[in-house]
Amino acid sequence: MQEDVLMMRIAEGDEDSFTELYGLWCKRVMAYAFRSLRDLHEAQDVVQETFIQVYRAAPSYRAEGKFGAFVFRIAGNIVRGRFRHGKQVDSLTEIIEDEALPHPESLSYSPEESVLYSIDIERMLSLLPPRQKEALILIAGGVTYGEGAEMLQISVDAFAQLVLRGRRALKMKMARMGEK
Repeated sequence: MQEDVLMMRIAEGDEDSFTELYGLWCKRVMAYAFRSLRDLHEAQDVVQETFIQVYRAAPSYRAEGKFGAFVFRIAGNIVRGRFRHGKQVDSLTEIIEDEALPHPESLSYSPEESVLYSIDIERMLSLLPPRQKEALILIAGGVTYGEGAEMLQISVDAFAQLVLRGRRALKMKMARMGEK
């Protein structure tokens, strides 16, 4: 894998390789961090901290073709640390991109109702078990199932089940909300 070669070069002190690696991955890490934290400055800090740790870890990095899981594990740890220190998720409606879930646009909501819809989704998401919530946040951040599984240190099948159960739970909660 290209990233493994770049990491070996970074370990040898090649700063151009670090710049190239950063260019390949910074947007994906930024998307994940922003969707998780919903704060541009916090997300930028996560990206910076992530790549500082990547740079420092280069000498001990094991080239196994799993750089994506490696970088997202670092970013995920940093994001979770920010949650523990009081950062909250402001809006996670992107998580429900499953076609089976209703979207505000498809339900012809007014702008005010769309805001309430988003608040309800956030509230419902906060009621999910932490691992399901985390899996949905990772998926919303553009992480693949394989990368998410590596990050959470579980099998791909187990990760897929977390996502599926989380989406089903949100769908049920949305259906109940529509009945009120």
